[in-house]
This record gives sequence, structure tokens and C-alpha cells, in this order.
Amino acid sequence: MIVRQLVIEKHPASHGWLWISHGYKLITRSPLHAISLAMVFATGVMAAMLIPFGGIFLAVLAMPALIAGYMQVCRALEYSEKIQPLDIFAGFTTRPSALFSLGSMMLLGMFAISIVSAALGGRELSAILENFQADHDAMILLNAMLAPESGLRFTVLISFALFFVLMLSMQFAPMLVYFDRVAPFDALRVSLRASLRNFLPFTVYSLIMQVITFVLSLVPYDLGLIFLLPLMLTSVYVAYRDIFNEVKPAQVDELI
Repeated sequence: MIVRQLVIEKHPASHGWLWISHGYKLITRSPLHAISLAMVFATGVMAAMLIPFGGIFLAVLAMPALIAGYMQVCRALEYSEKIQPLDIFAGFTTRPSALFSLGSMMLLGMFAISIVSAALGGRELSAILENFQADHDAMILLNAMLAPESGLRFTVLISFALFFVLMLSMQFAPMLVYFDRVAPFDALRVSLRASLRNFLPFTVYSLIMQVITFVLSLVPYDLGLIFLLPLMLTSVYVAYRDIFNEVKPAQVDELI
């Protein structure tokens, strides 16, 4: 059930930078909360993955709920509200079933992509993956893809395209479910449509984030990467606010 009429705005390429710059401004409102709760987010995902027999599946299932929790932190930062440490777990108390449904849909999507990849790659892919598991050498995969008569390039291309669509579908889905009470499947559909409608700003956004990631990786002991996750999360929140007509384009500069 949608409680608010969603209007998907189409923005120029320049908004890709705007989302990042205003995401940074959100962090500066309370750096301690923004960074520490992002670390809680990352720790929760990693802790789930360490659980034997299905930890990775649990991490994927819980991901939308954790994202929704951090988006609640972003909303508190936006409106200068008091942030509670437990806000990061808000997705586990508000619409948890819908958010976990999103996680299950993501799992199904990943499973479907793996089936397609296995069907297209056949025995060649199976043999290469067995060699990779034995030696843990990424060059095995790369050399197999670059081989003149290899059919893996088509398989990798199709798999990447399907995974790209899945990621675009998940991009705004947790926020749509959590804030706007959109049904999980509808949220995936709307998120994909919004992402494709704003392909140019997202291309700019991705390129800039890659540069930022490279620069932060140069900081000794990888300390710069501590700032990367909160910037990614806050900038996606700003993109959501910008695209889904909660603020008009002329008002985006007043978001923070």
C-alpha cells in the first residue's frame, strides 16, 4: 500500500555530484553518529556472514533492514533530530517482514543469476571455478575470460547485466518500503524505474565515488575507507529524497 503519491523526478547529470556533496553535509551535522553507526552497520553484516552454515544468506536477508535503519539516521540528521544508537536497528522494529521480504527477493535474484550463469557457462565454467577454488588465484578467471576461443565472456556479460539490474532494483527499495510503505515487489519495480530514469546522474555519481574511493584508499592503514561507507549511505539517501519528489529540484540546495 502506498501512502504517498510517488513522483519520480528525472534529473540532469550534475545531480550525481549534488547527491555526494549533500551526503557529505549530512555527515558533518554529526560526524560521530554518522560514522560510528555506519561501522555498526558494517559490523552487523560481517558478523552475520561469520555464522556457520548460512551466514551469508542471513546477511543478505538482513541487509534491507540495516539499510532502512541507517536511512532513519539520515532522516534524523536532516531534520536535526536527536539520534539514538538503536536507530540503526529501526528496520527490525518497523516493517521488518516487508524488509526481510526484500532480502529474500534479493537472495532469489542472486540464485536465479547463478543458475543462468551455470547454464550458459556449462562444463567450461565448472572446470574453471574448480581450479579457482583449488588455487584461489584470480588470474585463472581473468585468463579464462581473455582466451581467444573462450565462451565465458558472453556468460560474464549476461551475468553482470542481470546483477546490475538486481542492484538497481534494490537501490531505493528499502527506503520505499520503510518510509513510504510500498509493497516489497512494487518497491523493486519503482526503484529500477527511478534508477534507469536517472541513468546520467548515477553514471556521474558512480565515477566520482570511484575517484573518492581511490583517494581514500591512499590514506595509511586504510583509515580513509572508514569515511567511505557513511558517504555512500548518506548520498543514496539524498538521491532518494531528490528523485522521489519529497523535495523539488530547486529546493535540493536547502535539503541540509
